[in-house]
Amino acid sequence: MASVKLYNKTGDAKAQQIQENVEKKFGFVPEVFQAMGRNGDFLGSLMQLSDVAGKGLDPKTKELICIAVSAVNGCEYCLSAHRAIAKGAGATDEEITAAVEVAAAMSAFNNFNKAIGLTIDIK
Repeated sequence: MASVKLYNKTGDAKAQQIQENVEKKFGFVPEVFQAMGRNGDFLGSLMQLSDVAGKGLDPKTKELICIAVSAVNGCEYCLSAHRAIAKGAGATDEEITAAVEVAAAMSAFNNFNKAIGLTIDIK
């Protein structure tokens, strides 16, 4: 259950228009876009950032990165959503698992290195 009010096409006019476009794409308005749906400027800005982030990457690679980051950040919602989108972009279960493995390994190295304060010697 969401800890904020969900605005399913009940926010400002700009938010409602964005959500209508989202609904055309997904067949419904996912809760993430409802939670951000009070303020169309906010929702639009985040969607624009998402669209421009990773320009030059193919859709499958971008989604595998989204999966890896979501896994490390512990966001089950994003992990599930981006797994579905990645599958639609042609990612296999093996590639998805591999992306999570890389994220887990980097997280372990990052936490270890932050804890012990190593000198940066690989440049």
